[in-house]
Amino acid sequence: MSRVFAVLARHRSASVGLAVLVECGVLVPLAFAEPSAVVGLPAAVAAAIAGTVAVVFGPLDGALVALVGAAVFGSAGGWQAGEPAALAVWPAVVVAAGLFARRIERQRRALAQLVASQETERHRIALELHDETAQVLAAALMALRQAEGAATADEAGAANRTTRALIQQTIRNVRELAVDLRPMALDDFGLAPALERLAATYAQRTGIAVDVDARPGEERLPPEAEITIYRTVQEVLAHIAGGEAGGRVHVAIDRAPADVHILIEHDRPDRHGATKAGWTSELASLRERLRLAGGRLDARSGATGTVVKAHLPVR
Repeated sequence: MSRVFAVLARHRSASVGLAVLVECGVLVPLAFAEPSAVVGLPAAVAAAIAGTVAVVFGPLDGALVALVGAAVFGSAGGWQAGEPAALAVWPAVVVAAGLFARRIERQRRALAQLVASQETERHRIALELHDETAQVLAAALMALRQAEGAATADEAGAANRTTRALIQQTIRNVRELAVDLRPMALDDFGLAPALERLAATYAQRTGIAVDVDARPGEERLPPEAEITIYRTVQEVLAHIAGGEAGGRVHVAIDRAPADVHILIEHDRPDRHGATKAGWTSELASLRERLRLAGGRLDARSGATGTVVKAHLPVR
């Protein structure tokens, strides 16, 4: 059935026209039938056909099919009592059904994108554990074996120092990974200190300087709002690091009475020197996350740099 809908969706005009013909072909005979024998049947037919069109093509197309069906049925039946009302009732019902179906479809896509984003994050963590942490621990194990088999005290001391350095590196890597998973500074100190620590770590990793101007207000934001804002900044910074290196990033968080505004600017031009359409699609999962929280996100990247604006309501 999904394949049939996909084929019909590729031929929109022809499919809507076919639906109108089928609807009229069914409704016209019903208009001449005995009313008591077909009570409720015309409305059911119109709702089924027009509702399907609304789900596949959109509420307006479905309303058009319903309106045509109501007009044809009323004209064929001589506009008896109730037919004029069908001109308003049928399209209204179909529009409501189409809007509901579109909302469900958007939520389904948003959930799918969030799941895909989570799987991507799990994949990144698995690679980091395998390629960095596990490799460093393996090197530390080799250094310990060298210390065990050392012929002189100097060799044993050198192997121990190497082991100590590798273990310290592993501890740093694990701590960085833990911060990526859940920043403790956000829970302990709030949004502004957590963003400043994120900016410092990011600058150390990438060489891109980050200025943070966070004014979340005197009272702390709700925990779900703080983590959403933090993840928004974190993901945008990650996308910037994947493009043109260097330059400076400015992050501004401004709290209004009922919402929070997020502004992230990178002063370096896009590496292609023009608008990069892919930037918008790369942030699709973040946009859906904000949309589910009642917010929105706008992003553009071009020759003058990158600008991301986000809005999040605060309850």
